Amino acid sequence: MDGSGLTVEPVSSARPGAARRMATGAVLLALVVSAFEGTVVTSAMPTITRELGGQHLYSWVFSAFLFASTVGVLISGKLADRLGRKPVFFAGMGLFLVGSALCGLAHSVEGLIAFRVLQGLGAGALQPTTLTISADLYTLRERAAVQGLFTGAWGAGNAVGPLIGGWLVMHASWRWVFLVNVPVGLFAALLLYLSYRDPPRRTDVKLDRWGPVLAGSSAAMLLFSLEPGHAELRWLCLLGAVVGAAALVFQQRRSEAPLLPMELVKDRTVLSGVAGGIAGGALLYSMAAWVPLWMTEQGGQTPIVAGLTLLPMLLGWSVGSTFGVKLLVRGGMRLSAGVGFAVAATGAGLLALTAAYDWGTLPALVSLAVLGMGLGPAASTSLIGPQSRAPWHHRGIVTSSLYATRLLGGSLTVAALALARGHFALQFAIAGAMAGTVALLLAVVAPGKMTSEP
Repeated sequence: MDGSGLTVEPVSSARPGAARRMATGAVLLALVVSAFEGTVVTSAMPTITRELGGQHLYSWVFSAFLFASTVGVLISGKLADRLGRKPVFFAGMGLFLVGSALCGLAHSVEGLIAFRVLQGLGAGALQPTTLTISADLYTLRERAAVQGLFTGAWGAGNAVGPLIGGWLVMHASWRWVFLVNVPVGLFAALLLYLSYRDPPRRTDVKLDRWGPVLAGSSAAMLLFSLEPGHAELRWLCLLGAVVGAAALVFQQRRSEAPLLPMELVKDRTVLSGVAGGIAGGALLYSMAAWVPLWMTEQGGQTPIVAGLTLLPMLLGWSVGSTFGVKLLVRGGMRLSAGVGFAVAATGAGLLALTAAYDWGTLPALVSLAVLGMGLGPAASTSLIGPQSRAPWHHRGIVTSSLYATRLLGGSLTVAALALARGHFALQFAIAGAMAGTVALLLAVVAPGKMTSEP
């Protein structure tokens, strides 16, 4: 226990060996396939809207998935602590695969959006649960060695999505963008079933029913307020979001089982993780949604080339995240996340200048690489830092709450930037300004060197 009152409690449910390697493989597959669906539709959307119509609903195909994932994250975190990781993992995988199959059979954009909600709920249960399992499998020191693998896999799922989506559109059918998840997801579930055993369940963990409802309703109202047109309805939705947020704060202060326990809310590492999660999601998903569209609409590139444009960000993410945990242990989140977001903001600013002055493809690739180099350590340690501060029985809810901020930041930013559609330089500049603001905030409030796990 340290001065914050939090106990750093390592729990490893699998010893080194074949079982842990198999469980790690299952986690990586599930992480990749669920993250993949957040961005894979980017390069497929021009073809989908050409076949199904509904061009005005472009951003909602992304935002609906990310919003539903946020709700799924909020619900699954506490369940993972109470029921165990495996039941929540299998339930999430089931929802995700059913939603994927229905998306592949959709006959309208409206139907596709509805099925993306179901798919997002499943992904929302999968993503934080897989990260929680990885925290159970490895101690903080071990994660310093394997973190590049986990964050690289998550980043790969997001960044390679547009590339694979473009290839499937050009050589098969856009429907396979969704149907390809089914065999991969089933294989990941089988691997986890055979290799991972839950630690003892905590039957004393209480569930908060109203917290996720109020949080999800507030986020939904805020998303609707960003929809172009119908100014009166937009203001009404914004008012509903403010009222819902106020009700959430009131309810959480009196709840016996809040979404985030009060002893964690008071911890500066956790609060820094919340800010980092919002900014990390905003940068990642806005780049994944709008960079390929910029390349196809103004650069005249094919869907495959547009998807390839994001690979420098993926490579930068992987390189950056390999030393992210080492920076966290040495200098705390002030160093790992604060400096990381400053570097990411620089990359986004360079990308905005590239779009504004039409500097060409090579400067765009360099800008995205710089962005990824900063985003890798910033986003990964914004999750790992708070994880390592929480005892086992709070680790699932901490992971899910912070992951929810990442998804919420992504869904809101993608929807907000849709208001400036066609003005790509402005979109990239806004995303960079958000990252720079969070970098300054973390430089002031984030803790320095933290106590690592024994």
